[in-house]
Amino acid sequence: MLVNFRIENYKSFRDFAEFSMKATKLKNLQESNSFSIGNISLLKSAVICGANASGKSSLLHAMSSMKKIVESSADMEKAKQYKAKPFLLNNDTDKKPTIFEVEFVIDEVLYRYGFEIGINAVILEEWLFQKKLKIRSKEIRLFERASEKTVFGASFKEGKQIVEKTRDNALFLSVVAQFNGKISSKILKWFNSFNILSSIKSDDFIGFSFQQLEDKEFREKIVNFIKSADVGIQNIYNKKLKFDELNLDEDKLHLIPRDIIENIKENGLSSVETIHMQYDKSNSFQSFKSFSLDFESDGTQKLLALSAPILDTLEKGLILVVDELDNSLHTELVNAIIKLFNSKETNPNNAQIIFSTHDTNLLDQKLFRRDQIWLLDKNIFGVSELYSLVEYGKGKMRDDLVLEKNYLDGKFGGIPNISSLDFLDS
Repeated sequence: MLVNFRIENYKSFRDFAEFSMKATKLKNLQESNSFSIGNISLLKSAVICGANASGKSSLLHAMSSMKKIVESSADMEKAKQYKAKPFLLNNDTDKKPTIFEVEFVIDEVLYRYGFEIGINAVILEEWLFQKKLKIRSKEIRLFERASEKTVFGASFKEGKQIVEKTRDNALFLSVVAQFNGKISSKILKWFNSFNILSSIKSDDFIGFSFQQLEDKEFREKIVNFIKSADVGIQNIYNKKLKFDELNLDEDKLHLIPRDIIENIKENGLSSVETIHMQYDKSNSFQSFKSFSLDFESDGTQKLLALSAPILDTLEKGLILVVDELDNSLHTELVNAIIKLFNSKETNPNNAQIIFSTHDTNLLDQKLFRRDQIWLLDKNIFGVSELYSLVEYGKGKMRDDLVLEKNYLDGKFGGIPNISSLDFLDS
């Protein structure tokens, strides 16, 4: 489970910023929207709001960047792709390193892991600490790496023989995991299950749902999920097309990479089809008719792409991060998705969802606690500032306050400062 995520000097985040899934002492929606692991209380969902270009996507990209660096760092060629992405609008920070840190829970142990990466992709510092949540215990060091020196704690014996095998542009944690270190492998597995969907058009996003349609049991779950959204679909199939059925233009085949052609010849190509009811002129049901996925609206296509990640996250108690969840989806549908997570019945394994949105209708204290609502503002110097709504009112904000109206009135910040759009008349 995710506890905290911290960044410094990343894109529009010049200064230290912390995003937290820790539950505060608020009493409203405590039973449904929060859960406890050991002596820590966490939230099941969080929403991030703010004006365009305020830093919402940058925050989620920072999570994605950290995940990719950890997962690919042991690979010499892949590691070269990732480096610091500093705040460029200040000549004091544009060449400084980026800092990532995350706190998460595995098997009732709280881990704090982070690193500092330079603009040349060199890892300048790296650290890992742990704290057991079952008992009242202090945080202990597993390892700290800085200036070509690594210091170990007594509980991290797995990495001592691997220090010299770690390149200066590789994370020590990733290298130790490659050598099957017990703790490091467990942490790498956590990063692998930290699902961040930054683009609805990404192959990983759509591909996972298409892949799950091939599993009969999971396909049934997806179909039920889609049918409950009232989009008119009665069934969904992932149809395999053979190479000969694609009717590819022979003159243009040379434009397609050979390995892709060979893969299609061997495995075929997936084609998702949706099934709708067909009626006659008196509106009596006649038969079912199939359509290619392109026939469906953008919203329906997005819902299908989201279906498997949502269902898989809920089933396994994972973490799902989605940029602009509301894009192409109706407010009531997004509301229903959030309620799946904020429920003991549909989320028995305490899965977490974090998403950005422009839909102010979701700012409702019947749906979210104030510590679940995060706002992003950008100051006149281009610096993103992240803060939770619970910070307002010094704990005195009423639980029945209409958040949407107050937000749109500018009382919480995080809205665009638009002077005028009628400049064409001037």
